Amino acid sequence: MKIETINRCNNVCSFCPVNKFSDSRILKKMDDTLFYKIIDELKFLNYNGVVTFHSNNEPLLDDRICDFIIYARNELKNAKLVIFTNGTLLTKDIFNIFLTNLDQIIIDNYHDDLKLIKPVKEIYEYCLSNKEILEVAEKKLVIDLRKQNEILTSRGGNAPNRKNISLLTSSCILPFSQMVIRPDGKVSLCCNDALGQFTLGDISKNSLLDVWYGDKFEKIRESLKNGRESIDMCKNCDTLLL
Repeated sequence: MKIETINRCNNVCSFCPVNKFSDSRILKKMDDTLFYKIIDELKFLNYNGVVTFHSNNEPLLDDRICDFIIYARNELKNAKLVIFTNGTLLTKDIFNIFLTNLDQIIIDNYHDDLKLIKPVKEIYEYCLSNKEILEVAEKKLVIDLRKQNEILTSRGGNAPNRKNISLLTSSCILPFSQMVIRPDGKVSLCCNDALGQFTLGDISKNSLLDVWYGDKFEKIRESLKNGRESIDMCKNCDTLLL
């Protein structure tokens, strides 16, 4: 379950179709009531899977994110709560809230020389200087050193820096295993549908289960059983997840 509460990123990664120079989406923040509806439905379902508070965005651009995470933690005792952030807006106060309420914190530290950016370095040093914090961080915190200018997957054909795409004929597991909810409640094809070109349902109007087992999702899944060629975005995607 991926919940995108704001559809913006503040980074400039050349491989990403929603970097702050390429993003064509209309700015949208999720209504509080919609977020709580999603969490309350998951609670009713006794959900014990993964909930991430990001998709194609930087979640810390939403100043409500800590409140949302605390609410989710209180309601979803058995779920694994995860966040990915580029770390540019991370502070000690936010980090402490994350450390208390999340099961995993993944910082994608983008620097072409693979150095820690200032906010991430401060968090790293903060952990090292505090034994109690370090003990928890060692279990929950991952810092990935990444470059802003990399050639990665085609992102469904939308990666700005990918000109040559190696087409795959295999199936893909993502629409069978993942629900990506955009800020307006609409559900994307998968995490590679960064621009929301596909809409498989609307959580603001329907329940999570109605969308998950709905005709649009089932049609996509049936098509993927026979390969990717019949779905425009999928046939241009080289993400290999079987």
